[in-house]
Amino acid sequence: MKRKLALLLSAVMATSCLPMTAYAANFKDINDVPWPGASAVINSVADKGLLNGYEDNTFRARSNVTYCEAMQMVYTALVKTGAATPLDAVDAYRYVPVMNAYKIPGWAQTAVAYGMSKNILSSADIAKFMTNGKSNPATREDVAKMFGNALAIRYDVDGKSQSAAQFGDYWRISVDAMPLVDLLKRLGIVNGDNYNNFNPKNNINRAEMAVMLNKTYEVLTQGIGNTGVIKNITNNAGTYYYIEVEMDNGDVEGFHATTDKVKVYVGETNQEMALSRVSKGDRISIIHNGGALSAIRVLDAVPAQEKYDITGYITSMKDNTVSLENENTGETDKYALGADVICYLEGVKVTRKELRDTLEERYDEHAYAGIMISTELQKVKDEDGNSTREEVETVTEIHVTFSDEYTSTGQVDSMSSSRMTYKASGTNAKKDVKFASGCAFYIGEDKASVSDMEEMVDNGTTYVKLTVNKNGDAIKVIFSEDTFDEGGSKSNVTTYEVIGFNSSRMIVQSGGKKTTYTFGSTNPTKNISFYKWDNSEKEFTDVKFSAAENYYDDAKDNVYCRIEFNKGGKISSIELSDKKSAWKDSGDQTERKGTVASLKDGVLKFKTSSTTYKMLNKYNAQYKEDDDDLVTGPDANGILVRNPLIVSSSVTSSLTVFEKMANSNDVELYAEITADGNNNVVKVDSRLTSAKGTLVEYNNDKDKDDRFITIETSDGAKLKLNIVNKPKLTDEDEDTFTLDDVASTNYVGAKVELGFNSSGEVNKITVTEESGKGLKRVKGVATAAEDGLKVKGDSGTYQWMGRSSIEIKNYSSQSKDLDKLKAMIEDPDVEVYVEATLNEKEKVETIVVYVKGAEGALQEYDADDDTIRIKTDSGNTFSFECVGKPSCDVNGVDCDKLDDKCRGKNVELTFNSDGLVSKIEG
Repeated sequence: MKRKLALLLSAVMATSCLPMTAYAANFKDINDVPWPGASAVINSVADKGLLNGYEDNTFRARSNVTYCEAMQMVYTALVKTGAATPLDAVDAYRYVPVMNAYKIPGWAQTAVAYGMSKNILSSADIAKFMTNGKSNPATREDVAKMFGNALAIRYDVDGKSQSAAQFGDYWRISVDAMPLVDLLKRLGIVNGDNYNNFNPKNNINRAEMAVMLNKTYEVLTQGIGNTGVIKNITNNAGTYYYIEVEMDNGDVEGFHATTDKVKVYVGETNQEMALSRVSKGDRISIIHNGGALSAIRVLDAVPAQEKYDITGYITSMKDNTVSLENENTGETDKYALGADVICYLEGVKVTRKELRDTLEERYDEHAYAGIMISTELQKVKDEDGNSTREEVETVTEIHVTFSDEYTSTGQVDSMSSSRMTYKASGTNAKKDVKFASGCAFYIGEDKASVSDMEEMVDNGTTYVKLTVNKNGDAIKVIFSEDTFDEGGSKSNVTTYEVIGFNSSRMIVQSGGKKTTYTFGSTNPTKNISFYKWDNSEKEFTDVKFSAAENYYDDAKDNVYCRIEFNKGGKISSIELSDKKSAWKDSGDQTERKGTVASLKDGVLKFKTSSTTYKMLNKYNAQYKEDDDDLVTGPDANGILVRNPLIVSSSVTSSLTVFEKMANSNDVELYAEITADGNNNVVKVDSRLTSAKGTLVEYNNDKDKDDRFITIETSDGAKLKLNIVNKPKLTDEDEDTFTLDDVASTNYVGAKVELGFNSSGEVNKITVTEESGKGLKRVKGVATAAEDGLKVKGDSGTYQWMGRSSIEIKNYSSQSKDLDKLKAMIEDPDVEVYVEATLNEKEKVETIVVYVKGAEGALQEYDADDDTIRIKTDSGNTFSFECVGKPSCDVNGVDCDKLDDKCRGKNVELTFNSDGLVSKIEG
């Protein structure tokens, strides 16, 4: 019985993506489906009469299926395939009291009665069907029980199987449903979501139901399926194959498969692959009639990377070379074709010319290739023309298949509304992809907008799985906070000592046992990523093979390594270090970036991730001593090379400041962290992206080190923040004021909102509510200053604050002395324009000074320092700054000779809008 069960259910799984018959259904909402490809399945089941639409010609794929509807659909599928005979009226009548007791609607009573008669349903099951006369939506778990029990009428259920335990949320599946869900999972009828969750308590929708019905119908009408592992495969001139399969029950059976009659699918997807790519060792599910295969689903393939020396996508092919985008490294390399290279196209042997011509004809498809490399000694000419022998790599075999699309995974680097850049998994290469028209976007299983996706990228580390069409454009993009498992593995439990290393192999030892890893017949620089330990940065850095080899050769002491393998079991990367503790120091580090949610009790949380991180108790600056070792602490006698905790927005970077920002509701803190294998944060680079609070102090000094703004948030955090030279200033009430006004005491206590640039500096200040102290400004040509500032057109006299308090800005005079400024204002030969800010006592707090004009005897003109000094008739001497080369008209003398020939002569000075002398006349 077990074998019969496996035959039927694996066939259900295998037929999920067989080509659909022509259909007449044409639902007007057919494009509103939860995933690409669902529309074809929906139309198929509708044409078969398994699942109907609504009177308004809609299908409503996302709508829930009720328990009554689910049982009706199971019953219909069994009857239409001949797996069940319709329940006769007499048998149905026996269940009428039960139907009425549970208020089952009349249209569903026959199907529900059949379910009870065949033990598909129990009284406990149908108790869930209705509530107060209304049909209840069915859960995925309960529908799986219906299908499982229906199939168990003929086939045994293996209660010892652990397939359902592979689901990430298997513990949520109820005890009575577990064996039936396990059965469906083991044979492919139900699958997990993008996170490998079954979601047993979620309601099942009509699109999901259509898939289950379609699988059941086609297996029961097209043949019996089974699962097993390919033991041998024979290619007969590329026209048909003879495949020997060891079935799950231990039997070995042989099948014929012709390229034009069998469909091959990748895993549980709708993506087709060439029959030629099926190979020995692949675990498959098959549908067959007698000894002829009609469909193959490759469940667990031997990776192409294991079959061939190099795999990837062909970018071009010439007479003697082929260029390949390496699937392992992401780099594009050129390979020489051997004179006797053997070419296969979709499993059929072809000539080199036929392959090249086909590549040109099918330029708009993705040409996936596996190549075999041979290294041989060939005669070559050196620079002097002498013959010599050197190793040359040539392609001996090339196997090519075509596909319209392929799937890739990686980590998002950047994203706009039209395209995305990402770092492909297992590589160091960045790829740029454009979004196709109608591209579907998802965050997890949920459909999302482009703006949602952009926000997720902006807020934190984002991983992507995307499907690319034949034009190279993305047609489906899925984002996740966690990586998409690509099956790679890292030798992170063993640190080896390297005892031999060259371009062909690496010899390592651990515990006295030696192991030799050969790089195959291909140059490791083209297929393996190398990293060496950077002791100053406490991390592994990407290097070329030559640098890795030199690192090993030049090491004074032992060199250690760890090795990472790709999904094909071949080496994809090697980490080298002359310190065995390097991996402890790096802690198998991971990186995370995003907006911080909180930092409480030493636990750091991000808004876009459920993962938590532990902060260290202290982050000391790192110093380098003469022996190149890093030490910590301010007492080190060395050069500061790195602070492991950076808060670029703050004048001071410290754990205390970081914690204040992380826990304040008034700021948005963005952080990029590095964590060790225990999720301990070893490095932080952070900055604010927004903040609001009460203004405490603002200083916009020309000296960058003295520029800052201090605010106090509503939760009491005082933050002293770095600012750009001239931040943009706005006011919600559209008042007119300047940065100098904000720097005055009148704005202390004002409510402000701050914007930040990508370096974390404040570049925008918005005053949302003034302090209420009042702000008064006077401006105009100054007429007096000795007994207080007077301005033309203003009758007031404004006293000066003390010399140590007043701030003089934009003053073209080299002297910022208040007494000198008073003398200049009082001097009738100098015209001074001022903009003064008054405090609440109407004393001058800040003053911006622009000299408009001046006249006097030339004392000195210094062309090197761009300064000029004059003496007015009042006996005052003033020095002014000039533009690089002011216009000069003093008795026809050039500026260069002005100091030599015109000293003592009377000159008139004209100033530009910046307060610099732009013209000298006399």
